[in-house]
Amino acid sequence: MDKTLRMAATDFVALTKARSMLVILLATCRQTLLALDAAGNALDIDLTEDLRRMIARSETELETLNQKLKGTG
Repeated sequence: MDKTLRMAATDFVALTKARSMLVILLATCRQTLLALDAAGNALDIDLTEDLRRMIARSETELETLNQKLKGTG
């Protein structure tokens, strides 16, 4: 296998791993947000706002990774 092909394969694996971790993070954040919303605890307002921002950033990053994976596939 030539060097370029090995690098492409390595990039694909790294991007796939990053995407998998991001999917897990998103699922965890979403479930935590659901639990906090259901509890209706006013003390957790800062946390819920942080989670919403993290979800939005993570969704953007996931789309970026998906585009990169399409380019390496």
